[in-house]
Amino acid sequence: MRDLLRMWAQALAIAFVMACGVATLVLAIGAYRSLEETRSAFYDRYRFATVFSGLTRAPLYLRERIVSFAGVSGVELRIVEPVLLDIPGMAEPASAIAVSIPDSGEPAVNRLYLRTGRSPDPARSGEVAVTEPFATAHRMTPGSTFDAILNGRKRTLTVTGIVLSPEYIYALGPGEMVPDQRRFGVFFMPRTVLAGIFDMDGAFNDVAIRTQRDADIHAIEGALDLVLRPFGGTGAHGRTDQISHAFLDNELVQLRAMAAVIPPIFLFVSAFLVNMILSRLIVLEREQIGLMKAVGYGPEAITWHYGS
Repeated sequence: MRDLLRMWAQALAIAFVMACGVATLVLAIGAYRSLEETRSAFYDRYRFATVFSGLTRAPLYLRERIVSFAGVSGVELRIVEPVLLDIPGMAEPASAIAVSIPDSGEPAVNRLYLRTGRSPDPARSGEVAVTEPFATAHRMTPGSTFDAILNGRKRTLTVTGIVLSPEYIYALGPGEMVPDQRRFGVFFMPRTVLAGIFDMDGAFNDVAIRTQRDADIHAIEGALDLVLRPFGGTGAHGRTDQISHAFLDNELVQLRAMAAVIPPIFLFVSAFLVNMILSRLIVLEREQIGLMKAVGYGPEAITWHYGS
């Protein structure tokens, strides 16, 4: 106790370093596990697809062939088109992706979580649901309007709902390295409305497939490529290559790496400081150690005294 009181400042510094290491370890692992489980639950609850493919244009009757693939549990044949936006207050035009949703009911794959408002009405042309990050960046609420160039024509769109999508947790525009919520967004329109605007009646140009847990993803990708090749298929890919998932997965990998690398550094520094202080203490007490040996204490007892 006398030695501890004499070196209270060093002991307090070591305690703080060790506390930082333990706190970083607990926080990083806790945050990683929480985010990983939340992502898995969100993906599962809203049926995030496991296989994706784009194409030029294909008829809707291909649905039967795609559904017949072994291991497929859900298919959504969509219309996905890039558009330019004219947002008030922005000097340069923003860009977005227009994605079709069923006229009624929920999509079989990549369902939307409605944060506020309602889904677009197919009977009312120009109604859209906007992803929350883009809406927050531009202070949009249900009832807000903005202009978009759809298939060469400028149209005024009305926001009816703010949504979250497992497919666009991170929405990256073409050529962007990081998400820019002001310059790029995603909005959803009823299929009949979007098909009429882009002349896609009875057709689709994007496929999202949800598979069973034991499905052969590579076999499904190969079969899908064979079906879509005559229609300008750009190549099927799995969830690991989907932009939003890959970006989010990389963030979680960095968090896990932080939990594995940073805490040991703190603990190593703590061990080094403890070793340095004990070495100095032993050097200063060489006379006492010699006296203890003289009265009969062995090296084991003296080592236990300083080590404990």
